[in-house]
Amino acid sequence: MRAALALTAAIISLGLAAGTAQAEAPLAGHWRFDEASGTTAVDAVTGSTATLSGGAAFGAGKSGSGLVLTGGTAAGPLTVDTGQSFTVSAWVALPALCTSSCNLVAVSGDGVRSSRFSLAYLRNRDHLGNWSFSVAEADTDRAPVTSAAVSAVPGEGNEWTHLVGVYDAQEQRVRLYVNGSLVGEGVALNQWSGTGGFTVGAARKAGVATGFFPGSVDEVRFHGDVLTHDEVFALYLDQV
Repeated sequence: MRAALALTAAIISLGLAAGTAQAEAPLAGHWRFDEASGTTAVDAVTGSTATLSGGAAFGAGKSGSGLVLTGGTAAGPLTVDTGQSFTVSAWVALPALCTSSCNLVAVSGDGVRSSRFSLAYLRNRDHLGNWSFSVAEADTDRAPVTSAAVSAVPGEGNEWTHLVGVYDAQEQRVRLYVNGSLVGEGVALNQWSGTGGFTVGAARKAGVATGFFPGSVDEVRFHGDVLTHDEVFALYLDQV
């Protein structure tokens, strides 16, 4: 009898523990870019549409079709509040890495004058060519980007790479994951919500588009909260 009671108590305990486990952050947007042609992409979660413009077209992606960018962009509504915790992820590929200073933006979420966040490839006097996730501190022409998570190892070109940027509003942290692994972390001081949409292939600075991404982007996802390390790794494995 005692053994049976102990077993029952253990089962109840496990059930309570499972019930209190953190639920995965809700999927707020998923842009597969599996359309074969045209200038419109559809969000698999909300049914909203994004418009391709300039040198942006559907082509070979990580899974099925994706976006191939040659100076163009795809822009649509942003389904997460960038003043609160969120996660953005994408598969990206650069045929060739820049040899001089550059900031090539794969995905951004915009305000009026500045992008609130950007997933990008960065090369300057301080970085040899690294993947980055940055969050601007204000929606101004010269918004300071005091919070940046940058990979410690230079990025590689001509292959698909999975990037995940996490903004944790409660802990005031930003994190960057590359191919499922945490590679950089930074501090974010100010909370503000970008009132614009998202852009694949560029960012906004001083009110204009800049940092055009000369490569391919696929499987862009937005989650309305923080993804844990395990959840990020599971997301990467699910799409390898």
